[in-house]
Amino acid sequence: METRKCQNCHNDFTIEPEDFKFYEKISVPPPTFCPECRFQRRLMFRNERNFYRRKCDLCNKDIIASYPADAKFPVYCGKCWWSDKWNPKEYAREYDFSRPFSEQLKELFYKVPVLAIMNDNGVGSTNCEWCYDWAFSKNVYLSACGWYVENGLYLYYADYDKDIMDCWNVQNSELVYEMVNSDKCSRSKYCILCFDSYDCILGYDLRGCSNCVMCVGLRNKSYCILNQQYSKEEYFEKLKELQLEKRSNLELHKKEFQELVMAVPRRFAYNQKTLNSTGDMLLQVKNSKDCFYIMGPTENSKYIVINDRAKDVYDCNHTGNPELCYDSVTPDNSRGNKFSIFCWKCVEAEYSNNCHSCFNVFGSSALKHVSYSILNKQYTKEDYIVMRDKIIAQMIKDGEWGEGLPTSLSAFCYNETIAQEFYPLTKEQATAAGFQWRDMQPEKPNAQKVIPADKLPPSINDIPDDVLNWAILCEETGWPYKIMKKELELYRTMQLPIPRLHPDVRHLKRMEQRGPRKLWTRNCDKCAKAMRTIYSPDRKEIVYCEECYLKEVY
Repeated sequence: METRKCQNCHNDFTIEPEDFKFYEKISVPPPTFCPECRFQRRLMFRNERNFYRRKCDLCNKDIIASYPADAKFPVYCGKCWWSDKWNPKEYAREYDFSRPFSEQLKELFYKVPVLAIMNDNGVGSTNCEWCYDWAFSKNVYLSACGWYVENGLYLYYADYDKDIMDCWNVQNSELVYEMVNSDKCSRSKYCILCFDSYDCILGYDLRGCSNCVMCVGLRNKSYCILNQQYSKEEYFEKLKELQLEKRSNLELHKKEFQELVMAVPRRFAYNQKTLNSTGDMLLQVKNSKDCFYIMGPTENSKYIVINDRAKDVYDCNHTGNPELCYDSVTPDNSRGNKFSIFCWKCVEAEYSNNCHSCFNVFGSSALKHVSYSILNKQYTKEDYIVMRDKIIAQMIKDGEWGEGLPTSLSAFCYNETIAQEFYPLTKEQATAAGFQWRDMQPEKPNAQKVIPADKLPPSINDIPDDVLNWAILCEETGWPYKIMKKELELYRTMQLPIPRLHPDVRHLKRMEQRGPRKLWTRNCDKCAKAMRTIYSPDRKEIVYCEECYLKEVY
């Protein structure tokens, strides 16, 4: 074990023996950035929620893009970018050993056309143009990181869902609203950590429950309110009295429910079928540490966030089925990727951006089905190996080899990226750190009427169809937003009041409800056993270790 000082934040971080073995296995030096700074650096390459109207620079059609109209490089719509109408090899260049590698890489990245937005709208998906890192879906709006969803709005990390809105990390669910970290639920709303449940309202840590309101920590229960059992007839009579379809009643009972949430012991981490691993929201994971939001099987990995299956992977996020990958963003179905961005189905894609089905590409961009390429130039296998070794030797001398892609290569400003959500900075802090910043204003909607959110009718039953033509002013920020037709239908179906907050504000509040992507050492509040948990010692929740939690809840 070795303690080092991060060259970015100057905090100490630890490299453990198994870490050194991994770095040796993939032939890279140990990192000089701590895990937090490495994660922040990768997040600066994902603009998930700030979209722009512009034209495709090839077909000239109006499109939705992650890049504004004044971007300094060509931006192609999905159909053009994936087509044979252009050839990324035409941007190939000779490597110049008199100049730093990162300087030449940035020049290439800013010359090669980029994909307007990471989704498969018009190919695998329909009516999903306002989505990022999204696939195989239908009728999804303002959502990021998901697939196989039908009729979804304002989602993050959602898969295999239908008729779902305002959710964060929800899978296999239908007709749900304001759900966080839940799976296999239906006809439910305002729930966190709920599984295999239906017809639940304001629930926390429920499993196998139905018709439960304001309940915490229940298992296989029905017809309960505030954890108190009722008969079926009594339950529906009480539910009618609560009148949760009215905003004022809903807000009042949210406070009552939150008091119960704080009074009931909770698990130190919500991990299932997990062996010798640390983190939170882990499923079928073994021999892995400091991982979060992982669907397995995953093994021998570390510092990965939002992942579906992985083996021998360090420092990767928002990905599925990577192996032996390191410090990369979304290396889906790839093996051996290092310091890459959105390189899918690749083997050994290094320091590359948006390359697909490639083998041994180094410092390249937008290549498809290419092998042995450096700066988009094709080499023979033998020449590639020689040139790569020479470039790495220069990078070692310049201190560049083994470091992630520098943030100066990102085409996005700091506050456009998801880094701002995980590591929020002010404009002054961001610019002082050398990051770009964009002063942004919400797009003014085309509306027949503007109404402050607090002037909305209290019940969805009083909302007219004409609300689709209104601009509503967020009660916290004053930002205008509109209600979509499908959105209104879901509010009426689920008897929900129209939200008073802008979708971006609602998203940030859901981010606060999920656990932090960090672990602390804390003692169990019952047996005093030390445990690694997402709950810092100064938090007021009652937190139990696994053994005490199982005795208390089950």
